[in-house]
Formats: sequence, structure tokens, C-alpha cells
Amino acid sequence: MLNFLVDIWSLVTSLSLVDYILYFAVITLIMLIVSLIYVMREEEFEKLEEQELEESQDIVKEPVNDELDLQSIVNTIDENPEPLADMTTYEEEQEKRAIISYDELIKSSQNVINYDKEMMVDDLIPVKKISIQPSEKLPVELIPKEPKVEVEMESEQPVSLFTYEKEEEFLKTLQKLNELLNDGAL
Repeated sequence: MLNFLVDIWSLVTSLSLVDYILYFAVITLIMLIVSLIYVMREEEFEKLEEQELEESQDIVKEPVNDELDLQSIVNTIDENPEPLADMTTYEEEQEKRAIISYDELIKSSQNVINYDKEMMVDDLIPVKKISIQPSEKLPVELIPKEPKVEVEMESEQPVSLFTYEKEEEFLKTLQKLNELLNDGAL
């Protein structure tokens, strides 16, 4: 008996790491095959039991179709062409007035946009440089006017862009805004 254990010990010590990996892989593979065979047998037994149960109850079942019934889906879509989303009147109005693309924005705007030049980036993306010079096609009221400033060179007074009345009106508007904000905070 002692000789047998010594022989086993010498066999174990003579194996390399690759041999250990190979032996454990073979043992794992055998265990997986046995598990697969067990699962397949259990499924067969379950099917046989179900058949025996159906035969014993004499139940006539319609065949179950696991595939999608495409014709019923098409009919459902034809019956309900619009989505069943509830929208408020505001949402409906916004949906109708929505501008989806840049082209629609250009068509809906009253302005005419002029381009200085057009380039292709990576031969895929068109890039247009918008002209910032006022166009002759634009209405007169859309062309920005520069404020007229009277400068007296002899005096050292600062130049005022606003008149006194406009400053006073601006101050009143700010006071009203402040009151509204304070009333809303309470």
C-alpha cells in the first residue's frame, strides 16, 4: 500500500502545469456532457408526461402558433392610422407651426439671406458663409441703423446715447419689473 502511494505521489510531481490544465479541462468537459445528457432526458420525460396527461384528459387543443401573425398586425395598423396620444390645444398648435428644418426656417422667415461663398468640408458637408452686409432686398426697417451721436469736441462731457425721457422710461420699467419680482416671491 505504501508503495502505491509513493507511485501516485511521483506521478503527481512529475506532471507539469500544462498537464494539470489539460486534465482539469477533460474532467470539466465530461461533467458538461453528462449534464447535457441529463437535461435532454428530463425534457423528454416532461414531454412524455404532458402527452400522457393530455391523452388522459382527452382535451383537444388548438395548435399554438409561436410566430407573429403579421396579417393581424397590418389590420390593426390600418384600423388605427394615427397614434393615440392625447395632446392639448397648445401642443397641437405648436406641432402645426413647428419648423423642422433649416430650409423651412428660411421659407418661413421674411428675411432674405445672402451668402458670400459656399465651401465643401471633406467633400461631404456644404458650408455657406452668410453675408453680414445689408442686402438691397431687405426691407428698410430690418436694416440696423446706427444711433446718431452728437459729439462736441470742445467740451469734456461724456457722450449720451439715450435721451433723458428714455432713461426715465427705462427706470420706470425696471421699477415695475422689480415690483413684479418681489410680489411673485411672496
